[in-house]
Amino acid sequence: MYFTPLLPNNLDSRMDEELLKMSETLCLKSAALGAGYPIQVRNGIKNMLRVINSYYSNMIESEGTHPFEIEKASRKIFSEDLKHQRLQKLSLVHIEVQKWIEDRLKESDDSIIFTRQFIQDVHRKFYSHEDMESFLHIPTVPESTDPSTTIKMIPGEFRDRLVYVGGHEAPDHTLISSLFNIYESGYKIYPRFMQSTKVIYAIASHHRLSWIHPFLDGNGRTSRLVLDGIFAGIGLEGYGMWNISRGLARSSSEYKKHLSIADWPRQGDRDGRGPLSLEGLKIYIRFMLQTAIDQVEYMESVLQLQTLGDRIEKYVEFSRAGMYNTEPLPKHSDLLLKALLIKGEVARGDVKSIINASISTATKLIKELVDRDFLESDTPKGAIRIKFNAHFASVIFPGLISGS
Repeated sequence: MYFTPLLPNNLDSRMDEELLKMSETLCLKSAALGAGYPIQVRNGIKNMLRVINSYYSNMIESEGTHPFEIEKASRKIFSEDLKHQRLQKLSLVHIEVQKWIEDRLKESDDSIIFTRQFIQDVHRKFYSHEDMESFLHIPTVPESTDPSTTIKMIPGEFRDRLVYVGGHEAPDHTLISSLFNIYESGYKIYPRFMQSTKVIYAIASHHRLSWIHPFLDGNGRTSRLVLDGIFAGIGLEGYGMWNISRGLARSSSEYKKHLSIADWPRQGDRDGRGPLSLEGLKIYIRFMLQTAIDQVEYMESVLQLQTLGDRIEKYVEFSRAGMYNTEPLPKHSDLLLKALLIKGEVARGDVKSIINASISTATKLIKELVDRDFLESDTPKGAIRIKFNAHFASVIFPGLISGS
């Protein structure tokens, strides 16, 4: 039971030209994203999008909790409902693991990203967290609440039994090691590869990892975290200023349908050389590339400097008019937030000149905006930067959060 072809290579062994052109478009658009903003603003957007990524990746598994609730959990404000609290903690762990992956890949070369060890490490890091204990108990009888019908998953360990995922019968657990031998050798990348080729490797490997289904549970969110890691590991410029899980969650049924299409067996002699369908793999990769391009174009549209500045100004105006179910923002908030959008960060002592007010007024403004998560700083007296809290982001980036 094998899963070749690994890549969308035609019978002449050359990679599909249409997919390469789509991938090149993605790379170019992604690299240009947010280029006009200072690094502090780009990092602030990336921090905010980790929360959004967590929300949407877990939504695909029907276990999402709203970014407003994730933000509360980050301040140790948890729901009294235990199920809801459990999902808040799940999202915080997801954010923590994504950041851990990014930090790890800064210290490693990209040779680790297509290895079983990297995949196992991601699963282990996620599920060994103390807040994930309740997710380790996997029912062997569907919808049963009887503890005697559950088994405990070991984080990072490959499954030791046969499983079914929807209509897909995952390969026998005894084959997992040999399947990863194929995965690791087939997805080995070289420095000479174009970025567009590396992106196709990343997307193709996402399906093949899902097809192997190596763990007893958590394969979906692990495979998406791994895909995030691969995009970071191959140096896809601009990734983090957008993420693919938002697009996949907004068309979750299409995502799952296209994963299934890539499961097709070969449809005749012209459909590749492996047991799986070359055409099915191409259809899936085309869907993933288009989804990624859509997400980059969405962020491109909401990051136009002039219009983003105008939306910040309107946000403060509506807040001060009592149009949100929150305490009105203080006077001069718009001047400071718009200045930070352009400058990236400013010394606290410079705020008085930005808002043309006294030191006392500037100090009070900074304190309130820090306390309310509109500003952040590395130290109590350090330079300040804009922070995109969930409500702020949901308004100034319209459509970012479903249902907001």
